[in-house]
Amino acid sequence: MEYHIDTGLIKQKMNSKADCPLCEIRKIVEEQFIHEFLNDAVMEETTRLKVNRLGFCKDHFKKLFSGQNKLSVALQLSTRSEEIKKQLLNPIKNVSNAKTIAKKIDESSKTCIICDLVEESMIKYYKTIAQMFLKEEDFFNTLMNTKGFCLNHYARLLEYSSFAGFLSKEYVKVLSELELKSFNKNLEDLNAFCTKHDYRNANKPLLNAESALKNMGIKLYGKD
Repeated sequence: MEYHIDTGLIKQKMNSKADCPLCEIRKIVEEQFIHEFLNDAVMEETTRLKVNRLGFCKDHFKKLFSGQNKLSVALQLSTRSEEIKKQLLNPIKNVSNAKTIAKKIDESSKTCIICDLVEESMIKYYKTIAQMFLKEEDFFNTLMNTKGFCLNHYARLLEYSSFAGFLSKEYVKVLSELELKSFNKNLEDLNAFCTKHDYRNANKPLLNAESALKNMGIKLYGKD
């Protein structure tokens, strides 16, 4: 494999019957980076410089803040805050200048070093999954054994489908058929859930429709 990614983790999550195996993998990747930023990462100068420049998004700050090492978070936030003060909190001279600063403040709130690192890692997983389809004969069965993917991760797999090489066309065909089958199943269950709440169907069993709303939510928006 060109990308040194844990293929064992890919197979494990694809065989776990997860609603989206890539959401499960992303959670593990994210937790690893949060652990690093609560521990050793804070000591690396290159990382601190990136934190100063990019900072953390609201969600990742909350996750860091909920960790045990508050000093690590405080040190990183301190230098990031100094950078913000230097770049964004100068006296404003006129309305035009105010609009420029407002735009810069908005932009500064949209960058996050952990988001960037997680996305870089996930791109490697998208590429590796395509390569596994190309190089491992039994991976087709592993893929077909899943429930498909959330729409975001399905889109990312399609985006990097060319890494399946000469099997790219077959790969996207398999992905699309798998996703359509999964989506139709979720939609069928969701419609059954809606129908169940008609008083005329009060005595009908919910069956798979009991978790239909949650499952379709994961399909459309992913799983945290």
